[in-house]
Amino acid sequence: MTNSEKEKPLLEVNNLKKYFDITKGWFQKQKQYLKAVDGVSFKVYEGETLGIVGESGCGKSTTGNVILRLLEATEGEVLFEGRNYLQLSPKELRQKRRDMQVVFQDPFSSLNPRMRVSQLIAEPLIAHEIASGKELRKMVTELMTTVGLSSSFIDRYPHEFSGGQRQRIGIARALALKPKLIICDEPVSALDVSIQSQILNLLSKLQKEFQLTYIFIAHGLPVVKHISDRIAVMYLGKIVELASKEQIFSSPKHPYTEGLFAAVPIPDPSLREQKKRIILEGDMPSPANPPSGCRFHTRCSYSQEKCKMEEPLLVDRGDGHMAACHFPLTSSQGTFVASLNNGMILKR
Repeated sequence: MTNSEKEKPLLEVNNLKKYFDITKGWFQKQKQYLKAVDGVSFKVYEGETLGIVGESGCGKSTTGNVILRLLEATEGEVLFEGRNYLQLSPKELRQKRRDMQVVFQDPFSSLNPRMRVSQLIAEPLIAHEIASGKELRKMVTELMTTVGLSSSFIDRYPHEFSGGQRQRIGIARALALKPKLIICDEPVSALDVSIQSQILNLLSKLQKEFQLTYIFIAHGLPVVKHISDRIAVMYLGKIVELASKEQIFSSPKHPYTEGLFAAVPIPDPSLREQKKRIILEGDMPSPANPPSGCRFHTRCSYSQEKCKMEEPLLVDRGDGHMAACHFPLTSSQGTFVASLNNGMILKR
C-alpha cells in the first residue's frame, strides 16, 4: 500500500527544532546555541519503517529523543494520531507513552544491572498497572518467548547475557505495553555483524506479528536497507534527502548520500576496483556555527556559488523523491547503484 492510499500518517513531525544553550561566562550579551535539530519535518505511516541515517553528530538520535519527549523541543510539532505530543499534560503523556516506546543503542547501559530479567520486563507493566502476581509473571514469560529468550533465564541479571540477548530484553520491554510506534535508536550498532542480522530479522518478524511502526535510526546504509521502507538522510541537523528505499539505492539525488554510498566497503576485490572513489573532505562543521547557504557545501565536490549563499529547500525532485540540493545528482554524474543484497556497490 502506498502512502497516498493511506488516510493519515501515524506520526507527523513539523519543523522540529532542538537547540542547546552553550553560552559560557556571565557577561555574554548574545546567547550561543548548538542547533542539534534545525527544522526537521517528515511523516511516518502506520505499518512502515522509516530509516534515519547519517554521520555521528548529525542530530538523528536527538530527533528521536525529542519525539519521545526524553528531551523537550525548542520549537515545532510532533503530531501522533493527530494530537500534538509536545503539548500533552503529564497525565496525558503518561497514558500516551504506552503507544510510543524506544529501543536504545547500548543494551547494557539501558538495563539496570541490579534488576533481574523478570523485573526489567515487568517494570513497564507494573508502572502502568496492567498486571500483577501470577498474571504478571506469565506475561513476562510470554514476552521472553516472543523475542527468542528461554523462560529459564527469567531470574538472571543483565551481566549474565550476551549483547544480542540483552538487546532482546530491551525489545521485550518495548513490546510490553503493546505500542503502535517504536523508535529504534541504533539498536544493532553495538553488536557483532552476525548478531545484527538476527536482531534485524527479529524486528521485522515482530513488526508483522504486532502491526508495529518503526523509526529506525542508524549510521550505516546496509542496515537501513535491510529493514526500511523509506529513508531520510540527515546532515548537520537537517534532512537533506527523503525517499523510498528503492529510490535512494537506485538514484540518490544529494551529494551527501552519494558520499555515504562510497563509504560502504565492497568485499570483492575485483569489483572494488570498479568503484568510483568519493571522499568527503574535512569534518562535519559544528552545529553551533553551521555554514551559510547549503550546510554541505564546504564538503561537496559539486558546490557552486549559489550553494554558499542560498539554503536549498527539501522539495520533490520527481515521484516523491525529496532532496535539499540546488543541483541534484543525475545518472550522468556517476552516482551509484547500491546492491546490498550481495554486499557491493556498482558504478552506474
